[in-house]
Amino acid sequence: MTTKEQTAYRATPKWIAFRLHVLEKRNYSCYVCGITKKKGQHIHHLSTTTYGKETPSDVVVLCSSCHRLVERLLRRTKNKIDINLFCKRLKKLL
Repeated sequence: MTTKEQTAYRATPKWIAFRLHVLEKRNYSCYVCGITKKKGQHIHHLSTTTYGKETPSDVVVLCSSCHRLVERLLRRTKNKIDINLFCKRLKKLL
């Protein structure tokens, strides 16, 4: 899916319902730092290949600060990092 297609998908009722379901199921809690807040939490795909057909196990909840860190790391490593493992290790440091 292109970036433009991903943006359009995030406006669909399917995505909006899925996002809300995941946020509620995970108590709006950031996977990395644990901050819990009802506004501003992001859903991050662990793999771009699941976009549009994701399940709750394909995504994590991140606060905006942790999401920026993860995205920056992905750009620097050209997506050659296991984000799930990175998040677990970062969580231990915090």
